[in-house]
Amino acid sequence: MQTGVLTPDTLFFRVFHDSPVGMVITTVTEGRYVEVNAAYARLLGYTVAELNDQSLALMGLEHEEERNMVLEVLRRVGKLGNVPLTLRTRAEEPRTCIASVQVEEIDGQPYLLFIVQDITEQEQAQAALRSSEQRFRLFFQSVPLPLLVIDDAGGAILDVNAAACLTYGYERDEFLTLKWADLPAASAKPVPPRPGGNGQAPTQPAAGQPTATRHRLKDGGIIDVDLLTYSFLLDDRPATLTIVEDVTEQRANETNLRHSEERLRIIAEVATDAIWERDMATDEVIWSSGLASMFGYTNSADENHNDWWINHVHPDDRPAINAAVEAALASDAAHWAGEYRFRRADGRYANVLDRAFIIRDSDGRPVRFIGAMVDITEQFHLAEAAAQAALEERQRLARDLHDSVSQSLYSISLMAEAARRRADSDDQALVPEFIHRLGELSQQALRQLRLLVYELRPGVLAQEGLAGALRHRLEAVERRAGLQARLIDESTARVPLPLKGKVFHVAQEVLNHSLKFAAAHAVLVNLRTTEAEIHMQFRDDGTSDDRHTPEAQDSLEVIRRHVAELGGELTPATTANGAVLSIRIPMTGESAADPS
Repeated sequence: MQTGVLTPDTLFFRVFHDSPVGMVITTVTEGRYVEVNAAYARLLGYTVAELNDQSLALMGLEHEEERNMVLEVLRRVGKLGNVPLTLRTRAEEPRTCIASVQVEEIDGQPYLLFIVQDITEQEQAQAALRSSEQRFRLFFQSVPLPLLVIDDAGGAILDVNAAACLTYGYERDEFLTLKWADLPAASAKPVPPRPGGNGQAPTQPAAGQPTATRHRLKDGGIIDVDLLTYSFLLDDRPATLTIVEDVTEQRANETNLRHSEERLRIIAEVATDAIWERDMATDEVIWSSGLASMFGYTNSADENHNDWWINHVHPDDRPAINAAVEAALASDAAHWAGEYRFRRADGRYANVLDRAFIIRDSDGRPVRFIGAMVDITEQFHLAEAAAQAALEERQRLARDLHDSVSQSLYSISLMAEAARRRADSDDQALVPEFIHRLGELSQQALRQLRLLVYELRPGVLAQEGLAGALRHRLEAVERRAGLQARLIDESTARVPLPLKGKVFHVAQEVLNHSLKFAAAHAVLVNLRTTEAEIHMQFRDDGTSDDRHTPEAQDSLEVIRRHVAELGGELTPATTANGAVLSIRIPMTGESAADPS
């Protein structure tokens, strides 16, 4: 419970509690009472203690949209006067009041200060003031920001307040002849529209969403504005109240600040993120906010000494780093740099690059040591991951060379030795067959080697799409292996980016299967994509019996499993002149930006 925010025995405390006029302080967001004087408590029929920490029915406005609108205005202008307020007493009797409300900062926290005057009797004498229309009009005209009431059906401007006339330069009667669409400047960024009451989409921004744009004034000038809108019913028809804030000067200042920060950022990139300065006379260290953002420290007094820094260097790195710093300071060097592990606030260590500049006096003694630390942990881990990936790739290539090319070369050597022995023994009958078999084994080894070389090349899938990658594969592998290879691309839809790589992998598996087991002279690939599916058909003229070996069947089952994992179907068929493999994979995910 947060009550009693005023300091006792202060002048404000005495004025607040001795005032005959009701006064109350509430929190900004929840509207909870945190300080109530006796006059306000008597007005409602409670004691001060009973009201503490209760909630104020803020502004007496019944609808959340209206309450949010008032709070938004108050947040921007800081103070409102003559705000109509309806309160209920302990006996549930309504009391009509007029209140002034302003934002007060107490102990660094914002609060709302209400000064409430009971005008119930006057309200009863003037019944018209109790109507919501008059209360809204009172609020509408008292707000120092431009307010415009827009008809949702056609975008006509139904009403404006004095601040709108003053800002835009129009008289009220001139304003009411305009439409909301007449105000944006030609260079303004379009605002997100929202559906209107007639089902159309007028140019008002979406309700409750702050929008930045530019408006043209009567004299032709252009101003930057922030818009905030609220929907309500006006005489039973949908309308929009638009709050306009002229932020031209603010935008110009922000632009200048942004340019200045950009220049500073470019300069700071040389020194990176966590900037520090060490006074060599006192050994005190001043850190920038980067120490908190990068390493989680809160810039406490302990951090303002060089011993704190050296104690947070990893014990294994500490002797070398400390020695290197002392050596640089003892020499006439102007710079120092080092890489080491630095302990974060959570106990984990970060890999950092620390670079510094040594400022010396006229005698060459160091007086200030200024530097910056950069967290290179991610780069360090990426380098380790890249090295591990390269190692695994070398190991995979070694296995592939052993399992495929090495085996083929070993078979070639055996066949060559057998042919040599036949020739030496004058048994020439089988030598031509051995030579023919040597040619076949050489071609097989060459194909396997080209496959490995192709896999080492950078992928073209992202650059040329699925059809382009397939065409590149046929040119790089199949045609160089002596096969007639052709692609027919009948694609009419784009393949989702996450699916594209998986489909291409399946296609490569099929082509590799054909190279290894079909002994084909020609291969034809037909690619067809629709909004529903991807259809690939692979046709070759191979008639080798190797298709039916257990190894070939295992290879085909692997392809079938990969297709099934994508929700697809694989259908093999044998023809009189070869084989046909048909694959259908459903199109899933959203279309990628680049065509496949």
